[in-house]
Amino acid sequence: MKNKKDYKNKFNKLTDIETALKIVEKNLIKTTSYEEVSLELCEGRILAENLTSRYDIPNYDNAAVDGFAFNFKNFLKNNDELIIANTSKPGKPFSGKIKEGEAMEIFTGSYIFKEKSNVDTVVMHEDCIVKKKKVKILNVPPQGSNIRSSGEDIKKGTILFRKGTKIRSIDLGAIASIGLSKIKVYKKIKVGIFSTGNELSKDKNTKEKFKIFDSNKITLISLFKKLNCITFDFGILRDNYGISKKKLLGSASKVDIIITTGGVADSQSDFIVKVLNDIGELKLWRISVKPGRPFVFGKINKKPIFGLPGNPVAVVVTFFMIILKFLNRMNGRDSYFLKYRLVPSGFSFKKKLGRTEWLRGSIMFENNQLVLKKFKSEGSGILSSIIRSEGIIEIEKDKHYIEKGEKIKFYNFEELLN
Repeated sequence: MKNKKDYKNKFNKLTDIETALKIVEKNLIKTTSYEEVSLELCEGRILAENLTSRYDIPNYDNAAVDGFAFNFKNFLKNNDELIIANTSKPGKPFSGKIKEGEAMEIFTGSYIFKEKSNVDTVVMHEDCIVKKKKVKILNVPPQGSNIRSSGEDIKKGTILFRKGTKIRSIDLGAIASIGLSKIKVYKKIKVGIFSTGNELSKDKNTKEKFKIFDSNKITLISLFKKLNCITFDFGILRDNYGISKKKLLGSASKVDIIITTGGVADSQSDFIVKVLNDIGELKLWRISVKPGRPFVFGKINKKPIFGLPGNPVAVVVTFFMIILKFLNRMNGRDSYFLKYRLVPSGFSFKKKLGRTEWLRGSIMFENNQLVLKKFKSEGSGILSSIIRSEGIIEIEKDKHYIEKGEKIKFYNFEELLN
């Protein structure tokens, strides 16, 4: 492109979604900044280091049940009642020797020092009869039964979690078990969000004449917070080139990513594309998808900027189908991908070839099987199509017609955020 002003000619054709995603991925800048954070604050954060166990878990052989520990071969010789010689409890193990004809009462988690104590098998309480200081084994278990071996769960030196892993609540216990109270995680990404348009009301409670409430920003702020981002509400960009230029340029130094909603179509009142082309790098404009066609991607002062459409459905859909993967990869989560299920369609559908379509829908139970049902309206301004749906149905660009019963991709909103 000889002249930056010729961006309309450069982007006169729609870009397919696969190419668009490659362009976004190519311009990915991964974060390298990390911080050490207390374990109780790490849920949802991305690991900036491998977590290696410094111990065998469990540290020692231990009892898997409440019962009696004894030497299997010695018992087979006598096959009689055993004298209960001692007791071993969690945190207070018996470290002496159990002689021939003896057993020790033991409780779940109690350490067993096999060589020293001369025991190698544990029988459950339920399989015994206890009389005074003696125990009779009714059902003899196989040798070695009911003993958890040292390192059976985690071996010392094992990488428990790899760098780039998103920490879940259920992972915290395992991390604590290897003696870590603080771990290194990538710093939270800072996201600045603008809404655009003279039609947006400044007042969030009272509807102004000929104005609409800004519904996009609160949705995006919530979604980015779900991803452990720090969000900044940069307000409303009015339909003015000078104001848009000044505010977009000024915001680039304060955040890691800029998000705008609206103002990305090709009209006299839309300025995001014009400004980005003039003061930054315009990498992508208009993609062959429905909804979300007037999508914009580029950079201002090397900071990525995503210009989303103004329609609320298109905002949500493009966030999930484009931005989500980029954000996870940017934050060091290389293994992240958009999880989907292949589910039989509960409807037939005709579409334009060469365009990817993202319908809203839910999985339902019909005629004794799970099927996908699409929301009745496909309009990108129908907000109820989001709140009445569980996720996104993807109809790929090379499909012209979907038969009822044909398996198609379904992306669940909540699963995508995990």
